[in-house]
Amino acid sequence: MDRREEYRDDMSSPRSHTDRQWSPPPQFQENDQTYAAQASSQTYSNPNSPPAVSPQLNDFEQPEYHQQPQPQHHEAYQEGYSTEKETPYATREALGSPTPDYSGPQVVPGQFTHYPHGGRPMSPSSQGGTTLMSPQLRPYGFKEHVDPSDGPESYRPPVPPKDDRKCGMKKRTFFILIGCVVIWILALALGLGLGLGLGLKKKSSAETMDPFCRTKPELCIGGTLNADYFSKKGAFNGTGIALAGESWNKGQRRIFTLYFQHHTGDIRFMQYSTDRKWDGGTKAQTVASDAKNASPISAVAFAVNHTQYFHIFYVDTNNTIKQVTLSNATNIWEPGPLSDLNLKAFDSPSIGLQACWKGNYYGDSDFTKFPTASGLNNTQPFADIQGMNIWFAIDDSTFQQYAWYDGQDIWVPIQKWSGFNGHAGVGCYSWGEGTTTYAMMSNKDNDVEFWWKDTNTTTVSEVDHPINSWQNATDATIRDVYPSSSFGYTSYFYAQMADKSFKGYNVTYQAENTTFVEDSTFSITNPVGPVTGLGGTHLSVTSFAEKDSSLKTLWDSLYVFFQTEGDDITAFTRPMAGGEWSQGSLDIPDE
Repeated sequence: MDRREEYRDDMSSPRSHTDRQWSPPPQFQENDQTYAAQASSQTYSNPNSPPAVSPQLNDFEQPEYHQQPQPQHHEAYQEGYSTEKETPYATREALGSPTPDYSGPQVVPGQFTHYPHGGRPMSPSSQGGTTLMSPQLRPYGFKEHVDPSDGPESYRPPVPPKDDRKCGMKKRTFFILIGCVVIWILALALGLGLGLGLGLKKKSSAETMDPFCRTKPELCIGGTLNADYFSKKGAFNGTGIALAGESWNKGQRRIFTLYFQHHTGDIRFMQYSTDRKWDGGTKAQTVASDAKNASPISAVAFAVNHTQYFHIFYVDTNNTIKQVTLSNATNIWEPGPLSDLNLKAFDSPSIGLQACWKGNYYGDSDFTKFPTASGLNNTQPFADIQGMNIWFAIDDSTFQQYAWYDGQDIWVPIQKWSGFNGHAGVGCYSWGEGTTTYAMMSNKDNDVEFWWKDTNTTTVSEVDHPINSWQNATDATIRDVYPSSSFGYTSYFYAQMADKSFKGYNVTYQAENTTFVEDSTFSITNPVGPVTGLGGTHLSVTSFAEKDSSLKTLWDSLYVFFQTEGDDITAFTRPMAGGEWSQGSLDIPDE
């Protein structure tokens, strides 16, 4: 509402004559003067009748200084009255800049005169003193110039209509105020609702976040960091990834089987054929349904006595180490003997676990046709003992090793490995030629150490080359890997680096002389540069060469799998000899 209308309409509450600090706008001061009025003792029986003259000056505070009155024409001055500039409100120009549309109405000092409610504008000659004004308000019917015929008996001003008011305010003002209050209440309710909703959501995320991850986020992944990161399709965010090659299974034309945790929590598998096509990943390919969130997964596949075996190892929801086994004799996933021991793993969002086949090339009777780590065909005999090793973390710095030997139904403890990072993965290489096996672990400084053990008891133990004793090959240490990096080895050793990129190492495995050449290392790249994955993602590595009947290589490829988004499993491939990487995400069924 225009404030000028408020002053024009609201005349029911006279302004006190003591309000004397109001200053007139400059355009009104120019012609406004103060004139002395003559005293009068006249009284009126009708209180609504106007006074004929102004009250005596001695009834009010006198100004300190008065300018001498100037002669006036009769039209503008009549004895006994002072004159004011009677410019209509609608034509008075406001001082200052206009009030913006989005601002609340406000009174700009000097913008409007309070006449006829309050005192008249201060005279420019008053020097800031009291403004002279009438102690009574002028009624609506008041005339500035009174005709002689007018008198208290013959003149009665019309009674102004009584305003329709609510709570002392005009109805229009009242309802506007009510509307503002309603809008304010709605805005407050909406703000509180949103604030509480966000607060509850944040609280819900904090409650579902693993307490360990609040202080060690670099050791966590997926939903343990924030409930919003739990996958709703594809693979589980933080899924374990394991590969089982089938070099001995020529008839099925399968290159390998990939095991992973589905977003529903089940451990499932997909198979990759020599036609370079993927199949599986549905509920029909479920291996286990009790896996811990983001459980590490390890797979070992081999053939013994014409029977094919697949062993899957993982951690269940009770932090128990589980083994499930399938053979082509039953084609059913059944609990393995390791589950009977009820072994407990480290209770943490990220733990290391790895199982390895040891002995000849995964039981293949024609192992001499397969290349060694150097890329050449094998010329050395394999160890006579065949079986499996497994390492799993039991606390944040200790791994427990167990072993199983072919022909037995039990697992036996081997030793504890102390001083390592129980949140990082484990690597192993124990299926190559000769009698030496290898294990790779991350120490407390996030450096990967290569440990070796020669099991050939027919030779004499030496200081530099002990027999049946694990030793650290110090020249092969890989520096500065991600704190919860997973490891993988087939042809090349892979780890996730501190910057979340992935680097391959061409390691020469020679017991105490094990080493790698830094210039021979390489990163997984795309046209933009090194590829990064989720911090702490599990990874798996394998290689394959398709050969014809004369053992001529038709094509070969190195495969590396890890997560880059959270609900994906992304494959990176390149030829074994080198070249550009290509990548693609597996099409994982949602149901």
